[in-house]
Amino acid sequence: MPAKLLSRRYIFILIAALGILTAVIIVKSRPTMHHQAESRPATSVTTIEAQQYLVKPSITGFGEVEPDVLLEAKAEVSGKVIYLNPQLRKGNILPEGTVVIRIEDKDYQLALKQAEADLAVSKANLKEMQLSLKDTNINLKLAQEKLDIANKDLKRNEKLLKKGSISQTAMGAQQSVVLQLKQEVQSLAYKLETLPAQLDVQNAKVIISEASVETQKRNLDRTTITLPFNARITDLAIEENQYIAQGASLFSAQTINKILINAQFPLEQFRILARGFNHNEKLLKEAFKNGETEGLFEKLGLSAKVRLAGDSLALWEAKVERISSNLDPASRTLGVIVSVENPYQNIQPGIKPPLLQGMYTEVTLQGNPKSYFVIPRDALHEKQLFLVDENSQLKRIDIIAEAQGNMLLLEQGLSAGEKVITSDLFPAVAGMALQAVPDEKRKQQVTQWLEAH
Repeated sequence: MPAKLLSRRYIFILIAALGILTAVIIVKSRPTMHHQAESRPATSVTTIEAQQYLVKPSITGFGEVEPDVLLEAKAEVSGKVIYLNPQLRKGNILPEGTVVIRIEDKDYQLALKQAEADLAVSKANLKEMQLSLKDTNINLKLAQEKLDIANKDLKRNEKLLKKGSISQTAMGAQQSVVLQLKQEVQSLAYKLETLPAQLDVQNAKVIISEASVETQKRNLDRTTITLPFNARITDLAIEENQYIAQGASLFSAQTINKILINAQFPLEQFRILARGFNHNEKLLKEAFKNGETEGLFEKLGLSAKVRLAGDSLALWEAKVERISSNLDPASRTLGVIVSVENPYQNIQPGIKPPLLQGMYTEVTLQGNPKSYFVIPRDALHEKQLFLVDENSQLKRIDIIAEAQGNMLLLEQGLSAGEKVITSDLFPAVAGMALQAVPDEKRKQQVTQWLEAH
């Protein structure tokens, strides 16, 4: 290898080694690097403190108002309408006992007189038979006594005939007397035997005549039609001077002292109320086993309130009457029938109207009070609550809660005093620094909700 080429190779190697040595010296001579965490300001959030309250859990359903009793009055007798109460008009309210319709009653008065006459004849015939029975008894006893005497005379004549003291003619005459008396006794005995059956027949005729009189009296009473209760008239089907047949529709009326509402509730809502019945299994079994639910719902602590749908001003206290025996096939909801007493009382024009048939209402069922944490519903984030922990950092917890309007009810999962975040937080990273500010507005909302429930 030529000396010139070898000299160049050594020079290149020397330059490369000097470059590497220089780089190492530069790296070693640099100051040590220290990691400095990025400083971020704490995020401000509004919070309320978790507290337990005694709350009556509730569920909400909807249903239409129906009258407790709807009367469809029909004519029980036929005839001409001779009186029609001028107040018997659709929408009017009339008191119990008001005479509303009179039907011409002349034919029924005549029928009653005839029935009474027939009854008088039947009773007279019965009395006559009773006297005949008494006389027959007496006559039979007399005839028997006569027969006994005649028999004695016959025996005496037989002895005298043997002695020749009387003639055969006298003996025959006495025998004839005995035969006649026997015939009389037999006839009276037969009559006495048949008279009780005849008396039974006559007694039956008297009963039939009495029933006929009662029927005619009832028919006469049916010509005057009165209201059986305080009623609101809902329909009128006749006019004055109109002839109506038996069974014809007259008018419709409904009670005003009580209304019913068949409110429909989603079946899954009943879970929160059913948990309040856990200590009443024996009461429930006995009630449904015996088919007697009167007073059951009050004993279970179940109560109800009624509002007009979409109107929060008017409120009525209600009573749970019964639960429907089956689910609604279309909506798959369960019906609960509640009642409101005296729905026409305490009416306030424009604020609290009377509960009328067909009104659409919102029904709230409330159970026994239990201890719950009450949290605003919008504090829930996909089944999680955001909390501010003791280090002022974000803590996320999973919870199971029941929604009650704009609030959540939690039986467990929180501790008293924990700070629940009520404001929106994005991003929500566990452990991020937070600055808690009391949410007085939400706290006031919780207080108002508790007062309303």
